[in-house]
Amino acid sequence: MGWTRLLGSAVSSVPLPRAVVRHLLFAHQIGLGSRVLDVGCGQGDLVHFLDDLGMDAVGLDESPDNVQWAAEHEPRSDFQLVTTPAEQSLEHIANDEPLDLIVVRHLTSYDGNLFCASSFQATAKMLQHLRPNGWFTFLVHRDTSRRAAGASHEVSCFARHLSFFPGTCRVSHFADCELSTIANDWLHLHRHHGEFLVASLRVPHVELSAAEWQRLALQAANSHAGCCCSWAERGIDQRRAA
Repeated sequence: MGWTRLLGSAVSSVPLPRAVVRHLLFAHQIGLGSRVLDVGCGQGDLVHFLDDLGMDAVGLDESPDNVQWAAEHEPRSDFQLVTTPAEQSLEHIANDEPLDLIVVRHLTSYDGNLFCASSFQATAKMLQHLRPNGWFTFLVHRDTSRRAAGASHEVSCFARHLSFFPGTCRVSHFADCELSTIANDWLHLHRHHGEFLVASLRVPHVELSAAEWQRLALQAANSHAGCCCSWAERGIDQRRAA
């Protein structure tokens, strides 16, 4: 009968752990007709999933191959290419219509120091596209094993980055796989050390102009916050040495 297709392929192909998806939708008050932007969308898995659930989803990615593949395989959705430097190409996104939720899964502006001018500017450029009371969310997969310690940003880096902007910030953690998968791997003597970090900022109920968001980004960059973590500092030193 193919009854699962009543809700599209989303029913059988969830792109993230279900707990993470439920959190993105329910904790951020996202439902039918909501406008969502997926930054670092890859080949459009999350955009496709949200579209099947009745949302207006848009994907951004820095890879031309990813954008081309996603657009060819999901022609209903809007996929846009982010050019370099990323923080300078986010002025006009998602047709400039207000967004309910922005999910950032990857952007090169955040690969280094999260307290530098370019990272604050990238965030401000996206925040200006949110409706009042909208949500900006970092969705990051982290390897929490001992061998991976110091191999990525600390959780506090994302939370503090968001704290430089007005609004309410909160952080949630989720296992990187479903319970059934965890149980199966335990039977095979495997262990999981990963987690999904969801760091969210709910912007104020009063709309701010693009100029005001940029002023806040400049103010944050001039706050002398230093480097966000030792991992980012090592990356800066390596680039200087090169």
